[in-house]
Amino acid sequence: MSSIQTVSSERVVSLLQELKSIMLGASIDDSWMDIQKASKYCDVSPATLRRNLDKGLKASTTTGKMLFKKSELEKWLTKGEK
Repeated sequence: MSSIQTVSSERVVSLLQELKSIMLGASIDDSWMDIQKASKYCDVSPATLRRNLDKGLKASTTTGKMLFKKSELEKWLTKGEK
């Protein structure tokens, strides 16, 4: 049996745009997101992101605001996939 994963439409659109950029030879968008945008992108709560900081999820707090790099979120989201 295969498992079906729910993916937010924002994340699907973002991934499709990234694939298009790669195919056209453009640079990959590896932007920074605050915790609200990151939680919406990942379709999880901000509390889930905070909890996972101790489990390998990387974020920057240099600016005084918790920021997540899109590529790090993708790594975290696909960590358990086979």
